[in-house]
Amino acid sequence: MKVAFSTPDGFVREISARIPRPVKSAFFSAVIIGLMTHLYQFTNKLYNYDELINTPNGYGTGAESGRWFLKIIGDFTGAQFGNYSLPLVNGMISVLFLAVSAALITGMFRVQSTFLAAAVGGFFISFPAVTSTFLFMYTAPFYAFSVFLSVLAAFLMVRFSGKIVLNIVSVVLIACSLGIYQAYFANTTSLLVMNMILLCAFSGEDKKWKDILFTAIRYVIVLAAGMILYFVLHKTLLHVWGLSMTSYQGLDSMGQTTVKDLLDGLKSCYRDFINLFRGDVMCLNPTKYVKKCYFLIMAALGVSTLGLLFGQKGCKVKKVFLVLGYLVFPVAVYLIYLMTPNGWVYTLMAYPAVFVTIFMVIWADRYQAAFDTKQIAAKGMQWIAAVTSVIMIGVYIWYGNGCYMSLEYTKYHDMSYFQTMVTQIKSLDGYNDDLALALIGNTIDDNTNNTGSLVSGTFGLGGKLDSNISAYSRNYIIIKYLGFSPRFCGYEEIKELMENEEVKEMPCYPDDGAIRIIDGVVVVKLTDS
Repeated sequence: MKVAFSTPDGFVREISARIPRPVKSAFFSAVIIGLMTHLYQFTNKLYNYDELINTPNGYGTGAESGRWFLKIIGDFTGAQFGNYSLPLVNGMISVLFLAVSAALITGMFRVQSTFLAAAVGGFFISFPAVTSTFLFMYTAPFYAFSVFLSVLAAFLMVRFSGKIVLNIVSVVLIACSLGIYQAYFANTTSLLVMNMILLCAFSGEDKKWKDILFTAIRYVIVLAAGMILYFVLHKTLLHVWGLSMTSYQGLDSMGQTTVKDLLDGLKSCYRDFINLFRGDVMCLNPTKYVKKCYFLIMAALGVSTLGLLFGQKGCKVKKVFLVLGYLVFPVAVYLIYLMTPNGWVYTLMAYPAVFVTIFMVIWADRYQAAFDTKQIAAKGMQWIAAVTSVIMIGVYIWYGNGCYMSLEYTKYHDMSYFQTMVTQIKSLDGYNDDLALALIGNTIDDNTNNTGSLVSGTFGLGGKLDSNISAYSRNYIIIKYLGFSPRFCGYEEIKELMENEEVKEMPCYPDDGAIRIIDGVVVVKLTDS
């Protein structure tokens, strides 16, 4: 018996032949557009307030923030290779995870158009939430892996609906994705709601309304089971590791939603969904062109859906389900408002909002396939999807590069500011390298340091500041970037110095006399309290 044994080239050709062209289009589009959007960040060492602490190594806060699976894989990779914040390596690993996720989405919904499949990949990788993620380069590969798990869970549930074992696998994948970053649970819910809408709109007579109802119930059960498994494993591992949950971003109260929280959260979901075309939503719609594209997207979806509801014969119950699906969709996309009602939601946490644009693309593709006889309507939807995709992805590429340039200006200003401070410290009469350093106060009020990042008004983004001189991690600029590493005074020493009469009479930095040597300690007074 002959055993088939291919060469590497032959193996690649065989695998490639089995992958549909639109799926490959989504993957390679994500890689190419990902590099166009994020190469600036991949080839520079930029930082934000959290990146400072986790440079050169670290993966962030794990189980204490509910991210128990992040701790597991972070500790594992740390033991094998070390968790280093290497921009190009971390960036490319992240891009590959996101590109595979985009390919899975394309395959999940059986997108037929190669161009629209490329748009799926382009949106998924250039969305501002991805740019925000790459500000936290030290943990970006783990977050991208979480996205992949959330998409894979939905893929298995949609494409293998009759496989109980694979639905159980989806439960585990959901729990693990939550265990890396909780906000990505909304990726899975959004994809499943999208599939429900498409089933109601385009399934035809072969799919009865009862089948659709049972599918929805299965989705809810799997999602709930995934969330329950996440909490069970979280509580168990916290006990095993002897850790306690942090209150950061309201994570310690996750899942404890009151009626008021629920109503406020629902209001926020619909508000942000509508504001995509008329307001500002966490830097997700940064220009007027993007807002107009969102308006066009929603208008086209609305008109085409009304045409299906009133212009086509079909099951009335399925039409009711279709309307309900549209009402649930904004909640699925912005589910984070319900998950952490007491938290601060910003760009990084809004990644699931990318499915608004991706749904439009998939809807246009499915509309073409289902109603090819209506050439004008079908082609019109395709052109709207294509044109808005090109404009929006183009703006997102431009915006991502601008945000990274903004961050680089911030880096220059931060380093220059503290370099001057270090020079002043070393220029003190009587200074020697055995002296400890005490920074008194938290906020630096300096009228000469108001330049910001030069382009922050245009390229603002959640996850970065115009200046880090007053950030909680500013000492790491002095230590890691300037190489100045004296012994920093601890909390009790600083508290005692603040009661010193000489310190109380000192002016605040950068005024003359704000840096002195007192009782063998270099004191830099930043604020009076």
